[in-house]
Amino acid sequence: MIRPNKPVKLLEWGEGTVTLNQVWNEIGQGTIASVREKDGLTTLTIVMTGEFKKQNAKDDSIKVTQLGEGLTARSQSWGEVAIGKLRATDSGRGRTIVCIEVETATKVGKGRDV
Repeated sequence: MIRPNKPVKLLEWGEGTVTLNQVWNEIGQGTIASVREKDGLTTLTIVMTGEFKKQNAKDDSIKVTQLGEGLTARSQSWGEVAIGKLRATDSGRGRTIVCIEVETATKVGKGRDV
């Protein structure tokens, strides 16, 4: 479940990897500024401090992970909450805004749980 009040890490599919030797490389951390759901498409807008460094130009897949969303309850590890496609980035004033479109079914938390 995507929880808007928790920090996120963004990871990209490693260049030259296949499903047999999956490698996801971290490309930044930030917070979710907005989540919009329309016609089965979820759009995440993430605000990152610093620079967005995408190295694999061949694949626009982005994995979104959050702390405490691991496989076990109340885990303190980073767990995957969504995989989407990078749609837009905008840099300026020491921060980067990243828009990610998630086409698969997602659940967004509405509560204030931390």
